[in-house]
Amino acid sequence: MARTGSAVAVALSGSAGTPRFRARREIGLVRPGLPAQPYHAAADLDLAAAGQMIGQVGHSAEQAAAAGLRALADLLPPRAIPAVAVVVKAVPVPDRLPDVLRSHAWMHAAEGILYRQAVLAAAQECGWQAHAVESSLLPTAEPDITVLGQAAGRPWRRTEKDAARAAITVLAQTADPA
Repeated sequence: MARTGSAVAVALSGSAGTPRFRARREIGLVRPGLPAQPYHAAADLDLAAAGQMIGQVGHSAEQAAAAGLRALADLLPPRAIPAVAVVVKAVPVPDRLPDVLRSHAWMHAAEGILYRQAVLAAAQECGWQAHAVESSLLPTAEPDITVLGQAAGRPWRRTEKDAARAAITVLAQTADPA
């Protein structure tokens, strides 16, 4: 589950019907010295500098996501991660940077997209299938989410729950290698 400047990864094994908690990791996606809200920071720059800075934050976020995902994978048996799911939201954002920078709401939406795309790209870079799971399609799976939360311990916030729901969605589509 990617958020502005960070992501929460929850690793599950088993099947969609009987998921098992394996590990979790909070992943910082912003390198020191770079803004966590690059579109907001870009609002005061000329377009060329804005585009360059946003690109730098996106590239840095992808590198950080790959490192964080690999660190999570190191906690698991070899080849335990066949796929990575990222919760996404269908939000309309203009294609042109000047249009995005005119709207505070679009800046927030664009930042969310930037970080979600960074995690998806990082998963592919690591050699795993990357799945974008629309937030409105996440399964409720409430009994499973409660059991997973008990196994995981605190914190077990909405972020972790949504990451687990996305992982359950992918478990339904992939075989369990662990």
